[in-house]
Amino acid sequence: MMQQNFASVLTDQPGLTPDERSLIARAYDRLDSWKMHCKEIHDRARESRKIMLLQDPKQDAADAERKTLQLQTLKSTINNCVADQMDNIPEVVLAPEQPELQSVAEDFTDVIRFVMDQNDYERIHRDRVWDYFVTGSAVTQVVWDPDMDAGKGNIALIRWPIEAFVWDPFAQDIQEGRGLFKVSWHPREWYDEHYPEQAKYIAESDDAHRDVGRPDAIEGVTDVSGGDLVMLVEHWYRKYNAKTRKYSINCMYVAGGAMLEHSKDVYKHGLYPFVLDAFTPIEGMPVGDGLVQELVPMMRYINRYARYIDENLAMSAKIRMLARRNANLDVEALANWDTNLITGDSIGEDAIRWLQSKPLNGMAPQQMIQFQTDIKQDSGQNQFTRGETAGGVTAFSAIVALQEAGSKITRMHIAKLNFGMKKMAEQIMWLVSQFYTEKKVRMIRGADGKPKQVDMSADHLMGGDALEPQNERDLAMLPPEMQEDARAFAVERQKKRKPKGEVLPPPPYTVQIQVQGRNPLRVQAQNEMFIQAYTMAAQAGQDFPLTLLFELLNVDGKDKIMPVLRQVDQRTQQIQALMAQAQQMTAENETLKKAIAQGGASMRKQPTQQRDLQGMTVPDASAAVGGVKQEQSA
Repeated sequence: MMQQNFASVLTDQPGLTPDERSLIARAYDRLDSWKMHCKEIHDRARESRKIMLLQDPKQDAADAERKTLQLQTLKSTINNCVADQMDNIPEVVLAPEQPELQSVAEDFTDVIRFVMDQNDYERIHRDRVWDYFVTGSAVTQVVWDPDMDAGKGNIALIRWPIEAFVWDPFAQDIQEGRGLFKVSWHPREWYDEHYPEQAKYIAESDDAHRDVGRPDAIEGVTDVSGGDLVMLVEHWYRKYNAKTRKYSINCMYVAGGAMLEHSKDVYKHGLYPFVLDAFTPIEGMPVGDGLVQELVPMMRYINRYARYIDENLAMSAKIRMLARRNANLDVEALANWDTNLITGDSIGEDAIRWLQSKPLNGMAPQQMIQFQTDIKQDSGQNQFTRGETAGGVTAFSAIVALQEAGSKITRMHIAKLNFGMKKMAEQIMWLVSQFYTEKKVRMIRGADGKPKQVDMSADHLMGGDALEPQNERDLAMLPPEMQEDARAFAVERQKKRKPKGEVLPPPPYTVQIQVQGRNPLRVQAQNEMFIQAYTMAAQAGQDFPLTLLFELLNVDGKDKIMPVLRQVDQRTQQIQALMAQAQQMTAENETLKKAIAQGGASMRKQPTQQRDLQGMTVPDASAAVGGVKQEQSA
């Protein structure tokens, strides 16, 4: 039921329609009901985060005088799992559905990369992966933020903790739910600054919702002004239109029973602006269980065995003695190490004896080590994937092969997280089509890391300008048999172009995810392969420029050495061109020399030929003709 003080706000706040009052009441009723179904997942997530801080609340009894030492084995395993994912950060690549959109697809890919960079996605991905392994569920919000880019607005990616997220308990997929709640807590001064008109109607919160989205770190913290935090509810809900057979997505902000904002039909794609990744899916729920909860029972045994070892060492390190009573030894002097003279009636071997604690059974440390090994193996973080070597394996190629063979579990989680990345990219495309309505050319980073100018308007990126002059050249480059279909496709898309403010046709792209391989051993293996290919080409006399080799290599300082190599290539090409020109001139000179020599020889022969011609006699032509006739008659 809705709190009484919240219900009074519904009657006090002016300007609310009956439908809006009903929406607020229903939002709080849903929140009160749904949070009970989400409570178990929220509690497990909070417990998992405490375990990662080495503060497992279930390791010892509540009244235990001495706390058990908690080892780093599980935390180190989680850190290695996260590090593996950071070595394989996904990157979006758009594949066009029509060949004439290839250049536009490259521009759109660069725009998505620009959006990721604007939101510092590498940090978001790290937090997302951490939530994925620790709590079992990673929540990422993809929204249009009108305050980004100095008030111009842009697409925002927001990581949100699962403890502050409430979903429909009857939906296995959040996109099929009746609504979603994103909860945050703010001091009253925050509402006075952000919602000055509505803040005065916000009622004080009681303890009914303190277990929803309230960080454990602020428990017991009071404001100097004596005030407390007030819960802000961001309620997303959808409505179905039977005529259009589509859902409209709506959002309402409420705090203390007061409505702060209410937006209808926010996003044209008809999806809740959230992407949820589950580590181990739970049947019937959109969330999952995390790696911490799966391995923490074994970790508690490891901590317990470590405590046994620590206690045994402490007892072994403490020196104790047994003294016979009738020996009449001065016990105080015996216990004082500064006393040089000790008296007694009996000083034989049987009067005093050292007491040594019995060593711990070797099964305890062996079992602890075995459980530690099991945690590494079960999580996919075996000795090779962690960079350790054993069994005498020292060859680089063998280590890389073993790492690849032992990283099957890592590749499985990469594929699962890449699916969530694909969903984020699809929502980004839809937001681009809806909000990038103005023609805007910006310098952004291309796939090669160099700046490039890109038209970031939705009309261009969605293929709406496929028949404009700059794309006519792209059409002309296609084979003749494909140009007619491509032109028809472009005309059809122009017919579907919508007025400003309305959504464009569905994006004509297929989202593909590729991995940025940052594993140092894998990068080194690829570098060695390129170097071997360069060596083989040099030995075979094949052309393999050094510039091309460094373009393929993934090494630090590459951006500094490449300009030098290009300058060397240019000079080499200039020298080769000059040498070729010199050889050509030498050949031409030789030809001229031969022509001159032949001309001189012919000049010397001409007087002799003239004298021979003067002494020659000309034969009778009729006799020659007669001879020919005789031969023909014969």
